[in-house]
This record gives sequence, structure tokens and C-alpha cells, in this order.
Amino acid sequence: MQRRWLLVFAVAVVAGVGLLVAGVPAPTSDSAALPADQQYPPGAGPTGINVTALDAVETNLTHTPRAHWESYVLGFTETPDTPPVEGTYYINATTGEIITDRFHGATAYRSGSIYAFRQPAGALPTDRHREELAADEAYTYDNTSDTYYRYDPRYGKLAPTTIGRHTDIVAAYTWEAVNTTTHHSVPVITYRLTGQRSDADRAQPAKTGTLQLGVDDGLIYAYDLTLDGTDATANYSYQVRPAPFPEHEWVKTAKRRSTTTNSS
Repeated sequence: MQRRWLLVFAVAVVAGVGLLVAGVPAPTSDSAALPADQQYPPGAGPTGINVTALDAVETNLTHTPRAHWESYVLGFTETPDTPPVEGTYYINATTGEIITDRFHGATAYRSGSIYAFRQPAGALPTDRHREELAADEAYTYDNTSDTYYRYDPRYGKLAPTTIGRHTDIVAAYTWEAVNTTTHHSVPVITYRLTGQRSDADRAQPAKTGTLQLGVDDGLIYAYDLTLDGTDATANYSYQVRPAPFPEHEWVKTAKRRSTTTNSS
């Protein structure tokens, strides 16, 4: 009798595991061991990545991935209780337009020299924040939507942002190439964390990490990094991936509000 119950239990466990495995999404990329003649972009090799050298190559995230996708996003996540990195960036591959998610539910838009911005007043954390926007002549307030807008057709140079700097954190660590694969149809080399650079003594110790480096362009398309924090581990992840370009009819509202205010 006892053997029968053990057999029933074993079958149930196998069936349960099977259901769990079936519920896990299948990998979307092929992977293979590195061939002996594997090509590496400038600044990278089988036993290391020089992030500074990668940045020196004339490729950047606002232009290079356009050959792969109609529109895409630079997405970054980190441990919820850490200060957020400013900006999730959406890029239209055809027009070069950029939309950025900012602090406190704000959204910024950039196309050439045109800059637009909207800030829902209800998302501002304090009255002081609202008073500062109300006092700034660059912004107009729309009572219907309870939103502050800004529109500037000649914004000039792009103000300092974190676009293209989300990968700075991985420069403090050492990496080893382990295989080739694809990231949303982009050929990439997968690297795994092997340690910390000797000249990065101020960096947090890392526990685990992987990243995907574009074979043809040397861009870091994705990484996952777990660091040892003071009280707990900190997790960081980043992906450049295809994504729909967000609706931005609000830019017309910002322009209309700006034109009306300037006319007045």
C-alpha cells in the first residue's frame, strides 16, 4: 500500500512539473557555442569588453537600431526602493522622433529642434513642485486636463539625459563571451559576469550578470545584473527591443497652448 501511494505521489509531482514547464515561455532566440573564428566588434573580445571603447565607435542608440525595427524602446528597470534612472526612451525609426517617460508621470517629446513636454498636475508629489511650474513662463496650464505643457520649436541642443548611458553600470565589471544568439532577430554575443575590474574599487560587488552585445554594431542590447547591496541585493536590467511608438497627440495640444499664450 505504501509503495502505491509513493507511486501516485511521484506521478503527481511529475505532472505538476510538466505543467510548470509548459507554462514557461519558450526561448525566442537561438544560441550556439562560439566558433573559433567568431568576429567581435571593436572594444570587445572573448574575455572582455571595454565599454569606453564601444562608446568611441560611431554608433549610437538613437540611430543604429533603426535598421532592425520600425520603432523601439530603451527600457531600464531596477530595484524598486532605489532612486530611478531618468527616462524610458521610445524611438521612431522612420522619423527619429523620441518620446521619454520622465519623473512624476511626465512625458517629453523631441523631433529635430522641436521639444514638447507635459506634466499631469495630479502626479506632482508636492504643492511646491506645482508652484514652480506655475511660475515658469516656459509652461502653460490646461485647466481641462489639469496638465502643464511646454512647447519649443527651436529647442537647440538636446538637454543632458541618460539616453545611451544606461549601460555605464556594466563598465565596472569583467565579462566573458559564452555564446552567440539573437536578440529580437539582432545577432548578439552573450557575455557572463566573471568579476570586477581592479580600477573599479568603488563599485558594488556583483553576484551574477549577463549581457548581449551586438555582433555588427557593438551596442549593448540587453543586460541583467545583480549586485550585493548594503542590506539586500539590487537588481538591474536593460533592453533595447522593438516596441510601438507611443501616441503623442498631446504634442499638438502643447503647441496650441503655446501659440495661444504667446499671441496673448
